[in-house]
Amino acid sequence: MLATPNKLNLLDIVALKTPLSEHNLLAGQVGTIVEILAPEVYEVEFSDNDGQTYSMQALPAHQLLKLHYKPLKTMSNTFHQFGKGDNVAGDNVAGDKNQNDFKNATIGIVAQNQAQATVGNLNQTSGASIAELMQIISTMRQTAAQFPPEIHDDIIIDIDDVEVEIQKPEKERNLPKLKKRLVALLTAVTLVAAPIAGMTDFTNNVMEIGSKLGIELKLPSGK
Repeated sequence: MLATPNKLNLLDIVALKTPLSEHNLLAGQVGTIVEILAPEVYEVEFSDNDGQTYSMQALPAHQLLKLHYKPLKTMSNTFHQFGKGDNVAGDNVAGDKNQNDFKNATIGIVAQNQAQATVGNLNQTSGASIAELMQIISTMRQTAAQFPPEIHDDIIIDIDDVEVEIQKPEKERNLPKLKKRLVALLTAVTLVAAPIAGMTDFTNNVMEIGSKLGIELKLPSGK
C-alpha cells in the first residue's frame, strides 16, 4: 500500500494554500515544519534566500500543502509507437499498425535512452552523496547531545536546517543559508569550555559537509 502523500511530518517543506495577509504571507509561500504543536497543528518557519527567518507561524494542516520532489510511484519507461504518423497529443493517424515508422521510433528510443542516462547519473551522484551526508549529520547529532544546555538547542536547530537543505534537489539548495548554519556550528565549538569526546570529529564533520557541498569554510581562531 502506498503511503499517504500529504501526511505532514517534522522538517517537511510546505506551502501556504491561502494568504495570511495579517502576517504578510502570500498563498504559495514556502516554509519548513520545525515543530509539531498538536495533532494537525504545526510550527512553520519561513526564511528568505539568505537563510534569514522572517516569520514563524502556528498553522493547521488544512492551510498547508506538502511539497514533493519525487513521483508517487515509478512510471513505465516503455514507449509504444504503432502505425505511420505521430501520436502527439493523442492524434492517432490511421495507418498500417503492423509496421513501425522507423524514423519516429528511432527518435523516441534516443530520447528514452538520454532520459534514462540522466536519471542514472543523478542516482549515482546526488543519491549517494545525500546518503553519505546524512550519515555525517547523524554522527554530529550524537556529539551535539553532549554540548552544554545553553547552546545545545541552537546547535540542534542549525543541524536540522542543514539537513533540510541537503535533502532538497541540488539546484534548489540555499547555499548561503547552508554556509551560515555551518559557520554557526563551527563557532559553537569555540564556546564550549569543557572538553567533550568527539569535539574534533564534530569540527571535521562540519568542514567535510562544506567541502562536499562546494562551500568554503574556515576554522575559527584557535581551532
